[in-house]
Amino acid sequence: MVKRKKWGLFFIAIWLVSFPSLWGQEFSDFFIDFIRHPENQAKYVQFPLKTDNAAVKNSASYTPVVFSSRNNIPVLCSDSLNAIMKLPSSVVSIVQFNKDAANNYVFEQRNKDWKLISSKSESVQNLQEAEFLNFLMQYSKDEAFQMKHTIFPFPYRIYKSSKRDDPENKLLMPREWTAVDFVTLFPSLCIFNSNNQPNRQLFVFKGAKAAQFFNFIRINKKWYLIEIEEYR
Repeated sequence: MVKRKKWGLFFIAIWLVSFPSLWGQEFSDFFIDFIRHPENQAKYVQFPLKTDNAAVKNSASYTPVVFSSRNNIPVLCSDSLNAIMKLPSSVVSIVQFNKDAANNYVFEQRNKDWKLISSKSESVQNLQEAEFLNFLMQYSKDEAFQMKHTIFPFPYRIYKSSKRDDPENKLLMPREWTAVDFVTLFPSLCIFNSNNQPNRQLFVFKGAKAAQFFNFIRINKKWYLIEIEEYR
């Protein structure tokens, strides 16, 4: 019964991601397009735009938010993007692992359209997700630490586009494990509003679709990677 409930909730979450116009999921869909098409961003900015130093008065003075890769965008969130469901505003932090600074972007929904209303830089260590980010960095650079913080046998599920209800399941043992370096894979990371839930999901949007999921859980104040899911 527990397994059925878990899978039921999982497929509901995937259904919500697949149909972003429902249940307030518009923001995730909007944000990915916002990042993928910087040439169109000015249309979705509320001017004057508040920044660290001074307000950006108009579109002619606006510098687009440029991500390291437009077609490979990782988003960190909890509860399958539930943290932004039905909310009229959302904060996104974009972190570069090789720097101590993050950029925070505040979006609000105005007349059914999302608008960027302010941006501000901040130290990574002041972010709500600082603990988890530090974990990701240590996990990436320390192979012994990685093995201790990966739960085996490790489920790796591959869903074919035509058979989403029939995944290819792999259970990896430690000897079959290939080290994962998140810092190298994703030099920049987007962080959506999160909460104090004991789980995190790292969604990887390839193009405009969520194609890969890294699932983490916090047990006794320690983070563990527990599952990878891939959608093709």
